[in-house]
Amino acid sequence: MQTPRCLAVVPVDVDDRTAPLGCAALRELRHRPLLLWALSALQSSGIPHEVVVAVPPALAEAVAQILQVSEVPVEVLPVEADGPGHLLLAALDARPACDAEVDAEVVVVHDPLHPLSSGALVRDVVRDLLAVPGRAASVPAHAVTDTLKWVDEHAVVLGTADREAYRMVYSPQAYRWGALHDALAGADDHVLRARGCEVLPHLVRACGGAVSLVPAGGEGLRVAGEDDVVLAEALLQVADTQT
Repeated sequence: MQTPRCLAVVPVDVDDRTAPLGCAALRELRHRPLLLWALSALQSSGIPHEVVVAVPPALAEAVAQILQVSEVPVEVLPVEADGPGHLLLAALDARPACDAEVDAEVVVVHDPLHPLSSGALVRDVVRDLLAVPGRAASVPAHAVTDTLKWVDEHAVVLGTADREAYRMVYSPQAYRWGALHDALAGADDHVLRARGCEVLPHLVRACGGAVSLVPAGGEGLRVAGEDDVVLAEALLQVADTQT
């Protein structure tokens, strides 16, 4: 699969005081930091032309040491800012698109707290993004299987939501460089500090960009705390028995 110039950005932040160095992406799954799982998916996809890990300066040395061991060809970019949106915007500004091709160039944003996402999923979201001219973003999503209840301020149930109209969104996500940069550049500080895979698609849609959802399975699991690590390990064990 041939793609336009593609930059992959992995924002890594100080976000969990119970994690190593206060960074959930440095938690380990099968003795590998979650960050390396995410980078391996990007590398195995064959899609990005370059990968940037954007980090606060306090994490730069630790992340660089991890990447030396992994031999993954990426650059660590220290950013004097707090929040995923700020880190991402700084990475885009450090790797500007060619003016003549700003709408053609692709940015893959990968949250390292989704370590089970595969290289195939990276290819799927980029392929979907490029399938329709003018599409601003393609995001992996999974149908909601839990029952959703409407409640009032006293937690009294008012009704049941139609879950068919809801989707959970995951990572990695693919964007047109221009659509993503413009959305981030115009965003308020509290939005740039916000966490979660739903933030960027909502921001791009609010700026008029068309966002497409790509069906994804359980591989999109978000792994944040220690309980999530245990669940991810169980999923990997099941996958091992099936191969």
